[in-house]
Amino acid sequence: MTAAITAHAEAVTAVSKDADITEVFAATDRLLPAVLAYADAQFDYTGNGFPFGVLHQFAEQDDEDEPADEPEPATGISVLQRHDYRVTDVAAVLSAGRRAYLDVWPEDDEAAAAVDVTHLGRALYQIAHAGGWHRLDEVEGLRATGGAVVVVAQQEILGSDPDEWPEELFEGDGGEFLCKQEDVFPA
Repeated sequence: MTAAITAHAEAVTAVSKDADITEVFAATDRLLPAVLAYADAQFDYTGNGFPFGVLHQFAEQDDEDEPADEPEPATGISVLQRHDYRVTDVAAVLSAGRRAYLDVWPEDDEAAAAVDVTHLGRALYQIAHAGGWHRLDEVEGLRATGGAVVVVAQQEILGSDPDEWPEELFEGDGGEFLCKQEDVFPA
């Protein structure tokens, strides 16, 4: 991707006021797939493809102009997880959510964190946003009670565009059951 960005920057800076910008368009055509691959990798890792994921719309417009090949069904897995927690101290969870907010937005202050994190759902979001859902295991005010993980084979897996996902993510044929893990924590 770095090479594509560098080539694009060089093409743009080489253009004079009256110059032919054909090379800029060619460099852009080479840059877009690299940026989209980066956005897809970011989405696979974080679940968020912003800001580059929005550029998929331009690639899709190009694809609409070309005859579509029938895609082969992807073979993959779905990992379905449920982790339950007893909320023992709502104020402590809100406080942890505000600290997580400041981890993500260090230029903001405690007042901004208090405005953003006003309820349990927003606190949980900020904790997960800052460090992943597994961080809930470390939050004062939450006590893990149990969890389960089910792995199912899938013929069609979720892609990088949430707009193309099925409305009901956890319904369908369910695929072939591959394994299950259950965890029970002391009460």
